[in-house]
Parts: sequence; structure tokens; C-alpha cells
Amino acid sequence: MDLRANDEAGHNNELTMTEERKITTTPVMEFYRDKCVLITGGTGFIGRLLIEKLLRINVRQIILLSRPKKGKTVQQRCDDLFSSIVFMNLKKDCPNFIDRVKLVDADLQHPSLGLSDESIEYIVNNAQIVLHAASDVRFDQALKKAIEVNVRGTRDLLRISEKIVNLELFVYISTAYSNCPQGLIKEQFYTPPSEPEKMIQLVEAMDERFEEHMNKTVNDFIHPWPNTYVYTKALTEDVVRQYGELLPVAVVRPSIVIATNEEPICGWTDNIYGLNGVIAGIALGIIRIMHVDDNNKADIIPADIVVNAVLAAGWQTHVERKHDRPLQEAKANGEVKGVAKPRTKIYNCVTGNDNPISYQKIYEYSIEVGKHCPPKKSLWIVCHNTTRNKYLYEFYKLIYHLLPALLIDTYLRIIRRTPRVMDLYKKVHKFAGVIEYFANGRWTFENDNMKSLRDRLSPDDQVMFQCNIKKIDWADYFWTYIHGLRKHIANEPLENLDEAIKRHKQMRIVHFFILAAYYSIWALLIFYLFKAVGMLVL
Repeated sequence: MDLRANDEAGHNNELTMTEERKITTTPVMEFYRDKCVLITGGTGFIGRLLIEKLLRINVRQIILLSRPKKGKTVQQRCDDLFSSIVFMNLKKDCPNFIDRVKLVDADLQHPSLGLSDESIEYIVNNAQIVLHAASDVRFDQALKKAIEVNVRGTRDLLRISEKIVNLELFVYISTAYSNCPQGLIKEQFYTPPSEPEKMIQLVEAMDERFEEHMNKTVNDFIHPWPNTYVYTKALTEDVVRQYGELLPVAVVRPSIVIATNEEPICGWTDNIYGLNGVIAGIALGIIRIMHVDDNNKADIIPADIVVNAVLAAGWQTHVERKHDRPLQEAKANGEVKGVAKPRTKIYNCVTGNDNPISYQKIYEYSIEVGKHCPPKKSLWIVCHNTTRNKYLYEFYKLIYHLLPALLIDTYLRIIRRTPRVMDLYKKVHKFAGVIEYFANGRWTFENDNMKSLRDRLSPDDQVMFQCNIKKIDWADYFWTYIHGLRKHIANEPLENLDEAIKRHKQMRIVHFFILAAYYSIWALLIFYLFKAVGMLVL
């Protein structure tokens, strides 16, 4: 199959969504229309998709909390955000959409989000909906910063939301793995690993010496949670639970979020986290061995499905709780106290129950599609292997990764160029170690709330806010997904496809010559070894 033919036939205009454009009003759209929505994490992967969708369904204003980063001001980051291909449809239909976005300088790592008094006053008097998508997603982040951003940041945002005059909704985007020590994860709150407020007080009191000691012992401290990200997500959910007794709150827990399925463009992603990084590494010929159980279900979910689920869950929360009266007795002495039966609904946004796919199938689909659209800038051809045995993995890592890296770096030194392949593999192995827990673990996620939500949507809302994972054909999705990785991550246009295919054919020939030489050398070594010890008689 020719990728370009498929692109012309299936995506003749990949930036059009004709079926959606026929729909002008739905119950969910009416809820968000003309509202003022505050969004955190708007410059992130899910956040920018949320912004695009909300502007497309005509919210009145978006208050975008953002901070300076990597030498760029808030305005520069905003300019970069809206120059993204994600907003191309919106630019065609509504050239002045940026006028509906109000930038507010904020930083979740700082107390009260680092907001000025004027900014807080504006939020309190104008915001109606709060979508909290921001978090520090680094698995190896220091515990202090992870708690400051994920736990205290959320608590302080909820404190501000509590003061909002016309608050109609607060949605917190968590992760399906926040309670990963559990084998069965229900749509309910769990006992947190520690008291969130005490953990906030602990990190606020930390000096450098204590923080250094904590960083060295953090794995023991957070056990059985595998990293600070999911540990702090578990703490944060308890904070949200407490405030959910007083506020109209919903929690959405997506599993492993990957590239978009349909909207605003097919196969779009902007990061190499998680599965994106694995598939990109395999396609580029970098990752040749992984420690993973191929038979495990990979609970992956396209990003646009998550966005639609967030907005639909927000609508349902408003419908169910708009007549609620705050439980004043749940608040005493300025501290929010949880009560016996939480009001907040949790939505596990997962695929394993309704449309499961194994890691084996993912690799098969990806490798098959990759034959038709290889990246030109790859290190080598695709030759991916997996093993469930930790010791075999370490052996194969030496053979498939480290020895070739040593040879390539030696050659680079000889020709007086900077060796860099070994450093690359150090990063690859660190990344592999981080995701190993999730690739080899097994979980069952209940998603009755999510199913009920899908069934409750009107027919038009089921089109506009498609969150039914059963409708995804994984084989078709992976054609789009691999195409998207090539285009948006490898930054390779279709115009160089012929050159890329030709280069890969040449590398494949060289690859087989190297394999023949490699196994011949091993055969000779074994032959002479056996001969030397008298085990071989000619």
C-alpha cells in the first residue's frame, strides 16, 4: 500500500471535519457555549487539544494559565502554541480566535500558583468552568517538586475555585495508574499513601540537606508506587475528593494517552513520552530489545477520545450536580473534611475492557505500516525483539544496543567526529526502565461510569464528543498513528518517502551481510573453542 495514495484517499483534506461541521448545537455544546473557561496545562499535549475544541464549540473566553519556560516568555509560548498545526482548522473558520484567549502568568510550583492579586480577582469574578490538565509528568521528578506542582498546585487551584462567584464545574485530569498498586482499579477514591496536607507541609519545610537525603531514599519512601508521578497523583486525588464535597467536581482518569484518532487532525502528537517514544525508537532502528510481556494488554487511548471524555464528563457533572447545595458541615475551622459517601464521580477513560489490544499486536501493526513509510533519518532498519526474562534482557541489551553503540562511537572517534550513540542508549535504557513497570504490570479497570456517560450522550453529541473506544479499528488507527509519528515527531514530509524507502532497502542488504558475518564469527569461535578443549574430533 502506498502511503501517499492512502493519504490522498483517506485524508484528502486532513484538516476538515465535515460531519462535525453539519452539527451546530447539542446539549454538551450548549453547556460550554459562551462560558468562560480556565485551563491549566494548556500548552501541553492534552491541554492544547482542549483549547482547540473549546474554541471550536464557541466558548466566550479561555483563561490560560502559563509560565515562562526555557528562556521563553508566556507570550512567546502562547505564540508557539497557536502556531501549531492543531489550530489550522480554527484559523480558517475563525481567524480572530486568539482574541478569546486571556493569558495569565502563573506557576503551579509556587504557592497560590504564583498568581497576582489582580489575576485571582479576575478569575474569581469571571471564570465559570475550571479544567485542570496541568501536572509534572516526569516519572523521575524529585519528590519535593512533584508534590509542589501536582498536590499543592491542585489544592491551591481548588481554594481559588472555591471563591469563584459563578463556578459551574471543576474537572481534574488524573491518570488511570494513580492507584497502580491495586490490581483492580474501580471508579472510586482510594485511601491515599499519605495525608496530602502533611506531605505538603513536609516539602515546604525541607532544606537542601533533607531534600538531598529524600531524593536518595525516595523509592523506599513511596513504595509500592513506582515513581513520584503516580504517587503524587494518588495524593492529589484525595485532595480533589475532599473539595468535591463542596464543589461540582469530576475526575477523569485516562490510561496511556497516544496520538489523536480523528480530530482536529489524524495522528497528531507532540511528544515522545510512553508508547510514542517506544514506537519512534523502534521505527528509527534505535530500540531493538525491550523487557516486556507481549501478551499484556496495552491500555492505550487516543488523545482526542480523552478530550471528548473530559468535556462530556464535565457536562454530565453539571447536569447531575447543578441543584446540589454545598455541604457546609463538611467544612470546619477552615479545613475541608471528607464525608462518608463522596459526591464526585470518577471516569476511568480506558480501552482494555471494550477494545483491548496487546503489545504484540501493537508491534505487528507498527512494523507492518513502517515498511511503507520508513523514516529517512533512522539509525538502522527495524529489528525489534522482546523478552519477559530480565536476565536475557540484560544480555540482549549488551548484544543489540551497547556493543553496536561502542563500535559506532569508535568509528566516529577515528574520523574525528563527536561520539554520541552510547550517550543516546543511556537515555534509551533510562526511559525503558521507567516504563518497564507499566509494560509488564497487569491491571483491570472498571469503567461503568464511562460507559453510562457514552450511552447518555445524544446522537449528535456522540459525533461531536466521540468517546466510544469500540468504534476504533486498531489496524486503521495504527496506519494513521505511524504516519503521524513520521510527520509530526520525525518531521519528515511525504516528499522524501521514495528516498527513505530506497535507503532502507540498502540498509536491509547491509544488515543481512552484517548478520551473516556476525554469526560466522560466533560459529568460528565456538568451533575453535570446542577444538581447543578436545570436544571436537575431525
